[in-house]
Amino acid sequence: MKIHTQWQRHVEAWRESGLSQAGYCRQQGLNPKTLSAWARRALPIDKSAPLEIIAVQVTPSVPSVNADTNLILRLGHGTHLELSTAVSPHWLAELLRCLA
Repeated sequence: MKIHTQWQRHVEAWRESGLSQAGYCRQQGLNPKTLSAWARRALPIDKSAPLEIIAVQVTPSVPSVNADTNLILRLGHGTHLELSTAVSPHWLAELLRCLA
């Protein structure tokens, strides 16, 4: 099979898969940059196909931790630091960078 034909088949399969390019490439063991380049050159997307409207329902996610739950960081030599989960994620990230 010619390389050109092989990549056209991959582009078609990717478009039909419903996966992102990265997801398809991970599944197939392909280089995402190469697939992206071939997708730009390959068969154009059929813009005359009718668009579909589908109903979706958005529900709020259930929090995985209670607001009064604490986060415990276990550091070396038996030291631990207990923080409220209400602590800013940015502040926690900066703390972890400083401790590293």
